[in-house]
Amino acid sequence: MGRLKIKKSLNHTFTFKSLVPSISEKLHWFNRQLYPFLLKFAGVVCIVIFTIWGLKEVWNTLTDLSIFKVNPATLTFNVPPWMDNRFSEDIKQVEALHGHYSLYERDIANRIATIYGDMVVIKKVDVVKRVFPNKLNIRFTMRRPFALIKKGENSYLVDEEGVLLPKEYYKFSDVDYISPYIQSRKLSRLPLPGKEWNDKKIKAGIALVKFLRINNIHNLFGIVSVDVTNVHREKYSAGSDIILWTENNTQIRWGCSSLFKPPEEPTDEEKLQNLLSIAKIEGTSLKQMEYIDVRWSKPVGKRWGN
Repeated sequence: MGRLKIKKSLNHTFTFKSLVPSISEKLHWFNRQLYPFLLKFAGVVCIVIFTIWGLKEVWNTLTDLSIFKVNPATLTFNVPPWMDNRFSEDIKQVEALHGHYSLYERDIANRIATIYGDMVVIKKVDVVKRVFPNKLNIRFTMRRPFALIKKGENSYLVDEEGVLLPKEYYKFSDVDYISPYIQSRKLSRLPLPGKEWNDKKIKAGIALVKFLRINNIHNLFGIVSVDVTNVHREKYSAGSDIILWTENNTQIRWGCSSLFKPPEEPTDEEKLQNLLSIAKIEGTSLKQMEYIDVRWSKPVGKRWGN
């Protein structure tokens, strides 16, 4: 029994001794083959990391140069023919943009769109696009004047939505938005530029001027103004809410605005037909007429001196 235990112990000892050379060989192979590979791999990883970091630093340094800064003073704008040259100069003085942003900043397009979108005369920023290497392509939808509003000696410009516009940016010659103009002796409080003028008289005037221009009636009859003083009166009156004045000082009593018209009054199209029926007799100049009233199914009028 004792001999058997000694034999087993010797067998285990021999087995362990036989494993030692195998482990030693593997360590030797690791040191000779795998270890140098791991060192090279670690070196490549370090080089890649430092290269990426270096390129990022170089990129940040380059894009921080002045040639990549947003500078409105260097921008060139193609403005519509109805805008004054002053706008081209003033839009270059936007302080919020001068040197504050790089062309390659994240979300730069939205930032520029927000800044320009706050300008009164710009209705919408359509496009802000980077053009490599250091240019911007910007396209706006401008607020175009629709009508001239007169109250006494004062005059104002509004767009088709009734938004008050700064007159200094627009031309007043060879443009179609100053005729016919809208006039009134009474108007609500003047809004800030860029805000809608919430006045029913102005809304009525804009709606009728649009109708006249679409049908070219203002040119055909020489209509110079649309008087909306009596629109939305507090007290009832048999007088006409809207009066059109021609260049021959003839009144065209148009009646109520299509926006606030009572059901029994003719539509704008029917009033136009009434006006044309008078023109067949008197001519489109209407120079013999003191007034024409087109509010009824059968229009009436009065000649000068009668």
